[in-house]
Amino acid sequence: MNKARTDAWFAREIEAAQPTMFRIAFAILRNRTDCEDAAQNAVLKAYRRLPTLSDKKLFRTWLIRILKNECFDLLRRRHPLVPLDAHDPGYEMEVPDLDLNRAFDTLSPDERLAITLFYYEGYKCSEIAEITDVSEGTVRSRLSRARTALKEQLSDKERRL
Repeated sequence: MNKARTDAWFAREIEAAQPTMFRIAFAILRNRTDCEDAAQNAVLKAYRRLPTLSDKKLFRTWLIRILKNECFDLLRRRHPLVPLDAHDPGYEMEVPDLDLNRAFDTLSPDERLAITLFYYEGYKCSEIAEITDVSEGTVRSRLSRARTALKEQLSDKERRL
């Protein structure tokens, strides 16, 4: 495929993946500006590494893996800040329930990523394992811990009412 066709294909794929990229980045980073930076860096890295992609059918999984790595790199470099409000209403993940969003914020970045990929993006545990470079058992464990934590957080809220 010539460069112009490859570039056009890449642009279409990135355009289609944008909503997914931002949901995943936000699940990990919980900050709109950081999400935009991570997504932009991931797109640049993907474009530069495009010749290394062996099968174009795996593009989205490959891109998400690059994005995930970029997000966790950004987390490692981030200086600890005390957020004024951890909930960023600019990136609602079609979950208008503020209690659920606050409970989601208490999960670890790995657990938020697993929940987002599984429930919001529809990936199977085996696909999440490939994206996150961990075993399927680890993915299932993260999902289980996250569901338990969310259930406890929301049950505590119910009891207080």
